[in-house]
Amino acid sequence: MTTIRDIESIIGSLTPEQIKAVMETTSNTVRKVDSRYRAKRIAKTELYFSCAPLPYKSPYQEYKDHSESIRQQVLSGVDL
Repeated sequence: MTTIRDIESIIGSLTPEQIKAVMETTSNTVRKVDSRYRAKRIAKTELYFSCAPLPYKSPYQEYKDHSESIRQQVLSGVDL
């Protein structure tokens, strides 16, 4: 198992040309995180709560029917 001291000694023994060669072979790509799935989930949640009637300001049956229709729309995969 390699320890930090072993790695430091190897790096210390490299010449500038070797360090340059190592740096050229390593990629400097930025790691990108795909957040489309998360954004889609958030959009569905916002859709539900922006459209839903408030249970304390509307009749319960209306609230229940509307909530069920929004739930079915979200489950069906309707594109937002």
